[in-house]
Parts: sequence; structure tokens; C-alpha cells
Amino acid sequence: MLTFRPATPDDATDLALLLDAASRRLVSWRWSTLASPGQSWFEVGRARILTLTGNQAHYGNWLVAQERGHPVGALNAHKVPDNVEDTDLTGLDPVFHPLVALEPLTAGTFYIMAAAVFAEHRGQGHGTALLEKAAGLARNVGLTRLTLMTESFNEGARRLYLRNGFRDLDRRPFVPFPGSGETGDWTLMAKDL
Repeated sequence: MLTFRPATPDDATDLALLLDAASRRLVSWRWSTLASPGQSWFEVGRARILTLTGNQAHYGNWLVAQERGHPVGALNAHKVPDNVEDTDLTGLDPVFHPLVALEPLTAGTFYIMAAAVFAEHRGQGHGTALLEKAAGLARNVGLTRLTLMTESFNEGARRLYLRNGFRDLDRRPFVPFPGSGETGDWTLMAKDL
């Protein structure tokens, strides 16, 4: 049985790894572009999770999923305002354009930015538990729809989401980044509660 607790600064290492797993290396690539000479992507990501209070990836926006007192995964989800303004794409790497194009469709929903479980704890129902926790949080703030984005080629995640009542809402072509190696679409999925 999973329990949930708010993340603390001590969780930053786990959160960086889980966010990278949830994004299938997108954030590690992005963090690597921000690294100073000799600095690893991991150092950049961990520092951002610890210090950028206005960023959704900040540790204060996470719940850690535990089993017998040990972290097995984490959830980062939030209420999206009813109006999401179009983002100016000037200067934004084209890799992010499809994600930004889908963002307005999340308006007024409870958006799951990341729900991830460490590899050794997968296949034990923890992914479903994270999604159920997100649904409970959405209901607590009066929302009736969950949304999330995933890649069309992330078959394991898609099976989990479809099995838990999510459906495809819209999609945009995936723009490969160094190390991604995949082709397909970014898919916005939704579940009505």
C-alpha cells in the first residue's frame, strides 16, 4: 500500500531522476543545454528542483509515493487556470513547440505533469495508485477532468493510461532531440472524473 507525503529538499535527487524518466530523457537533454562547462545535466536539474520556486518542477509541487517508508515514485500535478494564453514560441526550441501547442487544451483541468515510478517498482500497481491520487486531488479542488501528455510510442505508459480511463484528446508531431531516437506524436490524454 502506497502512502504519499509532500516532497522535501532531501528528495531532489529522486525527483530529478523520476522527472527525467517521466519525460523519457527530454528534461535531461534540456538541462544539459543549460549546463556550464564541466557540469552534468543532473546537477542542473537537481539545482533547479531545489531552487526555482516559480517552476512547476520545484520540489514543493511534488508528492512522494512511499512503500514501507521508502520512495517508490512521485507525482507532480496541478490545477490549470480556466484560460491558458498562447505562448510566444520565439526563441523556444522547436522540440517544445508541440507541447506548447497542446497546453491550451489543458485549461480548466487538473494536469499531471509527471507521474513516475522507479523501474524496480513498476508492474505492482503503483502507476494506477499515482493516477488515483491525482484524481482525488482534482476532486478536492472541484475539477472533473484530468489531463496529461505522453508520447505515442511510449507503449507502457499509454497502456496504463488507457486502462485507467484516459482517452486521446489531441496530438502533435514529436520533434526529436539528441538522444531521443523515437518518432511519433505527443498525445494529450484526458479522463473525465
